[in-house]
Amino acid sequence: MRILKKTFGFMPLEIFDTMIAAQFLGYDKQGLSDLARKHCAVELPKGAQKADWSERPLDEKLLIYAGNDTHYLKTISDLMKDELTGLGRLPWHRQTCEKLIRTTQLSHDHKAGDDIAWQVKGSKALSGAALTILKELWIWREAEARRRDRPSFKIMNSEILIDLARWSSANPGMDAALMPKAPRHVRNEHRDTLNRILEEAKSKPQAQFTRKPFLSKSRSWTEASTQRLGAMKADREKLALELKIHPSLLAANAVLETLALAAPKNRQGLEVLGCLLPWQIDVMGESFLKIGNLI
Repeated sequence: MRILKKTFGFMPLEIFDTMIAAQFLGYDKQGLSDLARKHCAVELPKGAQKADWSERPLDEKLLIYAGNDTHYLKTISDLMKDELTGLGRLPWHRQTCEKLIRTTQLSHDHKAGDDIAWQVKGSKALSGAALTILKELWIWREAEARRRDRPSFKIMNSEILIDLARWSSANPGMDAALMPKAPRHVRNEHRDTLNRILEEAKSKPQAQFTRKPFLSKSRSWTEASTQRLGAMKADREKLALELKIHPSLLAANAVLETLALAAPKNRQGLEVLGCLLPWQIDVMGESFLKIGNLI
């Protein structure tokens, strides 16, 4: 969904996530091939999983593979809906998928991260002119990837951007092709463009490394909150075993930590925290409140 939103500005209003459905149904195997085997009695070919999907045009083998990826989904989802309905878990699945859509939408709309998107892995070690060069190289790479409709790493991976930024800042004015162990596309295909970017970076404002905000918990752990966390985990594990689903579906560990620290006293308190879906409150809320009131 992030790719659809970023590339086409499209977000679905409703989805049916088969992997989430498989988790709610307690399936041991949850991949599409496993679901197609279980519900449609077919074996999907796996040979194209590691193919280069950025190449155009796609050959017939890849087109067939892509078609199979969607051909059986309607049948699979219909059968899984019936199973979820039979177990009374269809609302659980629907609410979880709705949350997934909201989370994806919020992560795309949140502009604060745009200013640090160029800070790829390894950029923390750079400083001064090297950071400015890295930022300009990153901007070029992303634009080139969009223009050519290819993944960014297919244009130039981040490790090369880091190496080039570090080397160029230490050797201003030198040809990018002279960088030790420079890859072929640095020495040939992108040589002129890279040299232009390196030269233009000299007149750009100094880029600054911005650390991502650290979200600390507002309350300190006490003996009581630690006991609440242990009791909540125990109740969650017990119910998950009875329902034959993974415990994290009922409440992730981070959610339990929030509940243990806040110790809500009623359903409204659970709802105000905003970390549990309605179905999770219906299923686990009474247990969490009991623990919060006793400890």
